[in-house]
Amino acid sequence: MMYQDTYFVPKRTGTYADVFLAYGLATILDRLAGQAKGEFAKPRIEIADSGPYYQIRLSEPVKKDWIQDSLFFRSPAPFLTNQRTPAGEVPPDTNTRDVDATWEQVRTYQASRSALRDRGVSGSGLEQQLRDQEPPGDWTIVAFLGDVRMQAMKIYNRIVGYWAQSRDRVAEHIRAILRLFSTPWGDEESLQAWERGAGRAIPKARETASQLLNPHQGKGLNEPKANALRIDNIKDLPWLEEFLKAVGLWACLVPRRVVDVEDWKAYVLAPLRLDFRVQREVMARFNRYLWNERRRDETSLKSDVTSLLLFTRAWLDYVETEQTKEDFDADPAALVPEKAVAGFHVAQFKLLSRNAYTMVNLSFLNLPRWTGTPRLRAEVLALKEVIDEHLAVIREIDETRSDGYNLLRSYRDFVAGNNWSAFFDFAAGYSHEIIRRYNEGARWVPTFSPSNLGRLIMAGNKPLLPIVQNEGFQNVAYAIRYSTVIPQSRKAHGQDSLYEVRYGLGAELKRKSTVRDEFIVALSNFMQSYNQENSQKLENTGQQMRRDLRTTDLEEVVRLVDEYGSEVVASLLIAYGYAREPREVEPDSTQS
Repeated sequence: MMYQDTYFVPKRTGTYADVFLAYGLATILDRLAGQAKGEFAKPRIEIADSGPYYQIRLSEPVKKDWIQDSLFFRSPAPFLTNQRTPAGEVPPDTNTRDVDATWEQVRTYQASRSALRDRGVSGSGLEQQLRDQEPPGDWTIVAFLGDVRMQAMKIYNRIVGYWAQSRDRVAEHIRAILRLFSTPWGDEESLQAWERGAGRAIPKARETASQLLNPHQGKGLNEPKANALRIDNIKDLPWLEEFLKAVGLWACLVPRRVVDVEDWKAYVLAPLRLDFRVQREVMARFNRYLWNERRRDETSLKSDVTSLLLFTRAWLDYVETEQTKEDFDADPAALVPEKAVAGFHVAQFKLLSRNAYTMVNLSFLNLPRWTGTPRLRAEVLALKEVIDEHLAVIREIDETRSDGYNLLRSYRDFVAGNNWSAFFDFAAGYSHEIIRRYNEGARWVPTFSPSNLGRLIMAGNKPLLPIVQNEGFQNVAYAIRYSTVIPQSRKAHGQDSLYEVRYGLGAELKRKSTVRDEFIVALSNFMQSYNQENSQKLENTGQQMRRDLRTTDLEEVVRLVDEYGSEVVASLLIAYGYAREPREVEPDSTQS
């Protein structure tokens, strides 16, 4: 039976080729239903990860009368052209995208943006004036496929062009596709029958596997794990499947340039349980965020991190817009990004020779697992504040420095793997970064706020909440803050800090935290010297800008150490201690 409400895409490769195929099938079903029933009456489509295969579910079954022998609709994947494309090469009845014209539109937009910013236009006013000139959200896909060094445009165009060239057999193509994916294990007999029939209308019923569409094939280092170097693994694959991959990439592929080394990184969205319409709307917001991100340095690690954070923010934007009530009553899977999306397959293409990119790495980045389950609009807004704060911190880290690279690597392990130990390592390392930048003359350094750290822990690691909510812990973190970042910030602004900066305090606490008693001794010594300095300043100047610590504060921290361990408590003290005070005002870090 091929007229049904659920279709199956087996995960044969374990790479993004399977994802392309799933999105391609969903796109064809969406286009087929839209033509048969109208865009406003067509069924809802959901893509779900079911372990060994993806399920493409429709809210109503495909009908036999949707597929008439005269059926034809333009390929959802456009044909790419450039100034060297002969006019007669473009297939009839095919949407086209001009690579050169796309780049010209991008350059014009960038020039207009720079001119307006030079005139002092910024924020929403800047975006409104540029809205009509803004390149389409998928322009990076055009640039990626159209980069001659990718060597992908020719085979991509050949695959796409066959659809129009065999327009009188489109109904047979669709029926073969439905039969092929009607069961979880596929239907090779229907594929062979198609090759003997409608497949003969295609110049090549089996197409040479492009490494762009099939990262597990081809020559070179392209294993998901770097445990093999393939010398010759190029195989021919059915055109039907390659066509679906070419269609699907337009729905889930996000290419980004790594500016410092001129690499391309391809991010492919992997679904868990995702409404196809919602996915398209979120991706449109995500692409707009990435366009604005191009004004910043896009290095490799930073590109990974910002892709995860900005997609999560785009999803929360969608939730905020779509949920009209203050108290949400929708299915949690429709609200929480990590319940709908697994993350991103990532392929890195490096220019190993003058004229050709080569895929050098395949990896997977999980979506952050710390958005929780927002039930109120206020919770969504608070989560967006957390993401904006993290983006502000990450954007200012210099990946070309060894310490900056290590910081970003730790943060990526946290955000993509829910590795809280990595976050604690990042927080400890970032404490040095804050002081270093202030010493070098920076007047403002982005830092985390205690309130947003609390929200992060509430959503992502709730068992740690009793630590950060403890009064003694908060008082000691306050003391660390007023012994490090606060006096250093005042000094950077030319203000009298009254107190000396305790350089290396975070590093010392981190180093001592591996042994409980040594950490307690180090913390006790800090608290004693902190109170002593307060007394001396009060006696000598009659001023005291910070509050004293009490013996009960130490007692409460010791109790937390005994319950949670010295390393966890020390890491949280450093994270909170080097955070900013809530009343501090920082520069605007929005996407304007």
